[in-house]
Amino acid sequence: MSSYILHTPAGNFRAFKILIAAEYNSVPISIPEFDATKATSISPTGKAPVLETPSGPIFESNSIARYIAKVRGDTGLMGNGSFIQLATVDQWCDFASNQLELPACVWWYPVAGYMPFQEEAYSKAKKDMSAALSILNRHLEGREYLVNSQVTLADITVASALVYPFKLVCDAKFLEPYGNVVAWFQRCVENDEFKAIIGEVIMCEKEFKAKGQP
Repeated sequence: MSSYILHTPAGNFRAFKILIAAEYNSVPISIPEFDATKATSISPTGKAPVLETPSGPIFESNSIARYIAKVRGDTGLMGNGSFIQLATVDQWCDFASNQLELPACVWWYPVAGYMPFQEEAYSKAKKDMSAALSILNRHLEGREYLVNSQVTLADITVASALVYPFKLVCDAKFLEPYGNVVAWFQRCVENDEFKAIIGEVIMCEKEFKAKGQP
């Protein structure tokens, strides 16, 4: 039996980075059928995902992903071990949380039926998403990956935040200015460790519309 148990709803994008990191580090994680009451009782915040470890629970998805990434040092998920690369990995994980996840969710959540469509929020989400992708696109000019020449937790975390947007709402027309991002994203998700968790990612050709969206 695995020493690690992850409590998360099925298909939760915040769990993707944890599970992909576990694939790279060959860390077995058990995922029981989601029980919200159980997860609430384990996590101090009452939210999932939450990881049970032999030393106690860890909450907040980025903290869980960092923990799993640090289980092994030889796979390079936290960079080469230098302070600068550790900080660079952390900065892109924070970028995903602070710059990408909110506009992404406001855009695709109504399509999935998780929240009602609101025109003003939709327009702002697209604008903020464009700004975040512009930052990514400039950084990726001449680079294969975000931190160094291999996949790190930075790539895993940022790509995980983009899976549903790129499948559902960010169509080819919207992504046209961000060629570096698209090439990098496709490079990431073609890795077996990504495919093991998220399967084949079919890029959105035409934006899916939410109920009530013109």
